[in-house]
Amino acid sequence: MSPLPPHMLSEQSKLPRLPIPSVSQTISRYLESIEPLLDDKEALAESKQKAQNFARVAGRLQKRLESYAKFQKGSWLEKWWLELAYLTWREGLCINSNYWLTVANDPRAYGVAMPPKPLQPVDAQYSMGRVWDSNEYSEFQVRRAVRFIQHTLDFKEMVDLGQLPIDRTRAGPLCMNQYQLIFGMTRIPRMGCDELRQDATSKNSRFIILILQDQIYRVDVYDSVGHRKPNGDLEAEVHAIIADIAMRIDQNELDPAVTVLTSGHRDRWSAAYQRLEQQPANYATLNAIQEALFAVSLDTTCSDPFESVNAHQLNTKCHGTQPGHNRWYDKCASYVVDRNGAVGYVGEHSPCDALIPALMVEYVSKVVSKEPLERGLLMPETPHYKTCFRRLRFTDVDSSVMNMIRDAETEVTTTANNSLSRQIRADFGSDWIKKTANIGPDAFAQMALQLTYYRIHGSFAPVYETASTRQFLHGRTETVRSFTREAADFMLAMCDPTTTNADRYCKLATASKKHQTMLKEGSSGQGIDRHILGLRMAYHRLNPLPGEGPISDSEKQAINDFFNDPALARSTTFQLSTSGLFPSYYLTHTGFGCVAPERAYGINYIIEANRIKFGLEGKTKEAGKGTNVELFEKTLLRTLTELKLLCEQAKAKTTEQQSRL
Repeated sequence: MSPLPPHMLSEQSKLPRLPIPSVSQTISRYLESIEPLLDDKEALAESKQKAQNFARVAGRLQKRLESYAKFQKGSWLEKWWLELAYLTWREGLCINSNYWLTVANDPRAYGVAMPPKPLQPVDAQYSMGRVWDSNEYSEFQVRRAVRFIQHTLDFKEMVDLGQLPIDRTRAGPLCMNQYQLIFGMTRIPRMGCDELRQDATSKNSRFIILILQDQIYRVDVYDSVGHRKPNGDLEAEVHAIIADIAMRIDQNELDPAVTVLTSGHRDRWSAAYQRLEQQPANYATLNAIQEALFAVSLDTTCSDPFESVNAHQLNTKCHGTQPGHNRWYDKCASYVVDRNGAVGYVGEHSPCDALIPALMVEYVSKVVSKEPLERGLLMPETPHYKTCFRRLRFTDVDSSVMNMIRDAETEVTTTANNSLSRQIRADFGSDWIKKTANIGPDAFAQMALQLTYYRIHGSFAPVYETASTRQFLHGRTETVRSFTREAADFMLAMCDPTTTNADRYCKLATASKKHQTMLKEGSSGQGIDRHILGLRMAYHRLNPLPGEGPISDSEKQAINDFFNDPALARSTTFQLSTSGLFPSYYLTHTGFGCVAPERAYGINYIIEANRIKFGLEGKTKEAGKGTNVELFEKTLLRTLTELKLLCEQAKAKTTEQQSRL
């Protein structure tokens, strides 16, 4: 009899704490990162002097930070990162902060609806597709939604029982804490700084919420004694809710679309929330939403053509025909299922990084795809079953909240109209990159993205790439400043007609090796940006240590000069915000909004063995002040083709030379 696998959390106590790098190392690496970014040698010399002055006086801040770290249960960064990266963010969550994923369609889909005049391959809009509203729900949609609900509950039960295999890398086990932060987790709007709610009640909840036509329904997924309801019972619940919605529409009994408030400005939503919770029935509704394990939105919209990934991701991220509607963006975990059964996922980013829910969605999608699929209505499996869904209502909504709903609709419509997102695919992947290009796949993707940006805008972009620090207890992420001197040399060589292809490949290989080193440093807690944040917080928030003398005026000047240096601000205005996920067949698109205000792009990518999927988001030319998503797509495809040819030529030359030996 084989032994039971170890509990998911059994190695948590062995994980090291997130380290605090030395000041000298961080400043040295910071200066290395800004050198290729600053054209003005005088400005660069001034920034170097500011950084060196800061390094000489930052010892006291380092000691405060080290002392603070000793008394934190998890990571020294954890509370500050949650607050500053997420909860104090005041702009709307839709596109700006929440990420979105789409799942491969089921080839067994049936009863597929199409518009009266479907797009044809000759139509200019065909490649991008479109979202259209069928104004109906379907049997297959309900079936697929219930399957995803059931297997997501399977995943939750594995988390609760500690049965997930421990994630590992060559460096060892990874922190599994974030898996515990998916279910029963909700962001609550508060003026200035939001809160997260997850407690024993919400973690052990027996229900989810369904959202249809901006109306919210509680659906019990476990019975009164804690047994999981079977598929037939849950399908009966969903079909009964669809019938209830139809009746409410006919009788003009729909409640106001409070859901839209979750998409817009956080302080507006906070003001509306305060008014809503003063009414007992509305308070009970808000409380029930927070106690739900996760949300499922059923849309009447769908993609044209049916297989369009671009249309699918557009509908998932913000609802393709009514931006911001039919979602509760504050829920950590939300599925979106359209009329034709296409499944997407929207995640509130603050409690856990997108990687963790993405792993869950990949698991659920794979299981659903492999189980038998019946056609026809399923009868309830419990004898004499009676549906027991509960409509969660917003009643007596006053005029000020109604005005805020309208303002939120205007805001999120503008946000959606200003956002352009699409998928870009390369027809080669990690197998070719490693065997023929002889380069790390992630580094190859990064160099292609940076070269694309340079070719479009004629300037270098500060680049953010996510490095996971989960090898440490409660680790989240570190910034990899992927734009380096080596990357700049590579881009200049590619754009210099006098440079030979042999030299270009050499510079590509050199830049890629540098990138791999930096990615390893970031994952090892030896990055730049989180440490600088910690020193900043030590200055502004941590009290002097016992025996620490007062900070002199000259020390204050050195500290403030560094933190206020335009070079620091420039180097953290990430015009290329990037992140790579694990190889995945079932995730067809992964996306998030860009973070910089002009000439900026947000790019998530998945490198599979034989293809690369880039999820690109940017603003319109007007809103993004020069951002050009369409040109980025075309230029990236051309760049990938060119780099592929470059590497093949280098490989052929190497093979030829070896054959002569």
